[in-house]
Amino acid sequence: MQLHERVNTFGQDLQRRYGEKVHKLTLHGGFSCPNRDGTIGRGGCTFCNVASFADEKAQYLPIHEQLTQRAGEVNRAKKYLAYFQAYTSTYAEVQTLKKMYEEALQAADIVGLCVGTRPDCVPDAVLDLLAGYREQGYEIWLELGLQTANDKTLKRINRGHDFACYAEITRRARALGIKVCTHLIVGLP
Repeated sequence: MQLHERVNTFGQDLQRRYGEKVHKLTLHGGFSCPNRDGTIGRGGCTFCNVASFADEKAQYLPIHEQLTQRAGEVNRAKKYLAYFQAYTSTYAEVQTLKKMYEEALQAADIVGLCVGTRPDCVPDAVLDLLAGYREQGYEIWLELGLQTANDKTLKRINRGHDFACYAEITRRARALGIKVCTHLIVGLP
């Protein structure tokens, strides 16, 4: 039996619902992180390697240019999710986020947003903003970096939040109909 017969992957689910392949286009919004800038901590989480997820040159390009560039790199898809991945993509004033998110949503062939963030950086105003896009018919995903559900391990890897924080924001997001994707590091206690 093949994997696709046993597991409904994210890509398969999107293809089934949209009738064609949907690809995530990673974007750099120029955000920082409260665990790097001194608000919560310094130096970031122990596992954080910015080079693995952030095209530092991209942060200087407008969102629409990043989308055009990324879409040109992907030949197999005609529909896209704008994926704000680098750093903490809710760590800005709501008006700043709204401008960036809407610039992405207005681009051709964008069917939704994926917003990567920390569970302690999602105020109600951001949830309301994302819920508004969902109500307009966009695919909206809040991608929360939990890493582990063990509070001792969260402290050891310098996360700056606990599992209860994650559980609460997940509950609030789902109550608004926002889909939640949880990032975990396999093997952490």
